[in-house]
Amino acid sequence: MHIPANAAREIPTPDGTIWKYSVNDAVGISYQTLTADTPATGRHLNREVHEIYFIIEGNATFTVGDEEHEVGERDIVVVEPLAAHSIKTTGLTYMTITRPDWHYEQYELIDDE
Repeated sequence: MHIPANAAREIPTPDGTIWKYSVNDAVGISYQTLTADTPATGRHLNREVHEIYFIIEGNATFTVGDEEHEVGERDIVVVEPLAAHSIKTTGLTYMTITRPDWHYEQYELIDDE
């Protein structure tokens, strides 16, 4: 299988851009850039999806559950389903592999305040 770059769906977000590549329902791949913290407040939680982040460029603080990780180029962060997580950065480029493919219906924003 070959998925050309021009087949990716570009999704602008308040904190960056996502280029989503369609593979199948069992796995998802995206290339993402962040220019701000995500989420802006609180944390994300996926009820079903496993996420693997591969850092391409930049630095960030990933909070996964109760653990904070300072990450940079070529680091990998794994986020299991039901693990609340957030990213604090001013500039980060990364690739995300998800299993199954990420879908909004299983996503939750948690307000920690």
